[in-house]
Amino acid sequence: MSIEEQYRTRAKELLSGGAVKMVIGYGKGTTPSRRRPLFITSPDDVERLMLDDACITNLSGYLVSEGLLSDEKRVAVFLRPEGIRAVNILAAESQLDAEQIVIFGFDVSGNEVQALKGIHVEEFSDVIRSIKEGAPEADEEELFEKIEKMSPQERFSFWQEEFAKCIKCYACRQACPMCYCRRCIVDSNQPQWINTSSHSLGNFEWNIVRAFHLSGRCVECGNCDRACPVNIPLRLINHRMAEEVLGAFDHFAGMSKTQEPVLASFKKDDSETFIL
Repeated sequence: MSIEEQYRTRAKELLSGGAVKMVIGYGKGTTPSRRRPLFITSPDDVERLMLDDACITNLSGYLVSEGLLSDEKRVAVFLRPEGIRAVNILAAESQLDAEQIVIFGFDVSGNEVQALKGIHVEEFSDVIRSIKEGAPEADEEELFEKIEKMSPQERFSFWQEEFAKCIKCYACRQACPMCYCRRCIVDSNQPQWINTSSHSLGNFEWNIVRAFHLSGRCVECGNCDRACPVNIPLRLINHRMAEEVLGAFDHFAGMSKTQEPVLASFKKDDSETFIL
């Protein structure tokens, strides 16, 4: 029995027995190579679920949809390792109760889908630890190193050119599991902190502020990259900030559901006097 069939069977059992009220997974997209989110509430619909190497979207953001978990009933969700890390962060930031989440964990190596053992977020700690200690993907690291070798002036020009393409559609925000605020800073106009116009200053303000807000929180799932209609390599900014946080604080986002956010916590014995 394939992993897809195993997970369909488990989903049907959970829904039939009332163990979960919903299964969030993947179904056919608009083209043969694309998958879209599915929200299954009936055992009769589990055959629509798919699981293959095209299932790349991080679905964890749907867990914080307003009212979804307010009845304290459980929800099952298909998650790759980065999605599991996101659940840990959302739990640590008090956005959800991890006990309400049943995880259908999987990963993709090449074109092969592999099941991950466990159903509760704490059971995947070894998987997350292996990501922290593992090497980044070759194509991503190659471009990252190219940017790192640039002079400050060249790097600024690179991002200036990339941000010039931004149309301020906020698709990156909508796709990101960590952007769960009911009202974003860019939607506030009294006072207006960030210019809403799509020009150099406004684009820099938006993208840099967002990168800062994701520091120590981004799981590098790539939802933002894929959502961006003008193909700005947003994941590279987040990867750079993640490396800074790891080097300065030895903090790897999403290690556990009790891990404190690195930029939202402090220690009384911190040697840096500026926080006193």
